[in-house]
Amino acid sequence: MSIPPQPPSHPEPYAQPGPYDQPGQPGPYGRPGPYQPGQPAPYGGPQGWYAPPPQKTNVLAVVAFVMSIVCALPLVPLVLGIIALSQIRTRAEKGKGFAVAAIVIHAVTIAFYATFLALGLSGALDDGPAPKRDTGGQVTGSGSSKVNDLRTGDCFTTDGDLAQYQDKAEGQAAFSVRVVPCAQPHEGEAYAVFNLDAGPYPGKEKIVSLAEEKCGGTDLTDYVGKDAKVSDKLEVFYYFPQSATWILGDRKVTCFVGDSTGTSTGSVRATGS
Repeated sequence: MSIPPQPPSHPEPYAQPGPYDQPGQPGPYGRPGPYQPGQPAPYGGPQGWYAPPPQKTNVLAVVAFVMSIVCALPLVPLVLGIIALSQIRTRAEKGKGFAVAAIVIHAVTIAFYATFLALGLSGALDDGPAPKRDTGGQVTGSGSSKVNDLRTGDCFTTDGDLAQYQDKAEGQAAFSVRVVPCAQPHEGEAYAVFNLDAGPYPGKEKIVSLAEEKCGGTDLTDYVGKDAKVSDKLEVFYYFPQSATWILGDRKVTCFVGDSTGTSTGSVRATGS
């Protein structure tokens, strides 16, 4: 009778580690062995995590947006917005929405004022029909007229107060006036109309100097007569082109006498009544 082999008296509960299971030794197929504290992380893993720095908001974009809202200097918000977009692309900054909004808002604002100005100069905003004239050009019936369409001898009223034209250096040309027969109450009477030379806008000071020279010369005495006695209440005024209207072709200066304290009737022209 054979006796089966007996199990060992001290069996090993766990298998002994193989050569690939030793710390620091490569495992099978090139796999590293168990990681030990103090050793570099396996596979070159990261040692820590750092948050990226926060993005800055472009200052010019914010400034352009604010200026476009408050309607600041013309074209400035538009230019700042374009510069801000360029900086945002190169610097990887925030604020693109502010820059785009500034450009759009200011562009719409410029378009609105340009349209309003063009309509005003074209007479589209005038109230009522044009004045009636006889064959000699004298006004026989009242009507609305552009300032640029005033003729020598026309009497007219304005929507504003002639007192605002006292400082000739700051006088702003109205878009339109109401022309009436001189026998009716009126504020102003045109006695000379002339055009400035074409070219770049010469500046307000230059235009004012030319207007004063022309309107204050012999044109007035020729109109009222050398021996005429003009009321002390009447003063010399003139409408002249502004930089905005110059771009649209406005070159006309209109000299007129007016009463800044009220209205008058009758013409001061030597041959008037």
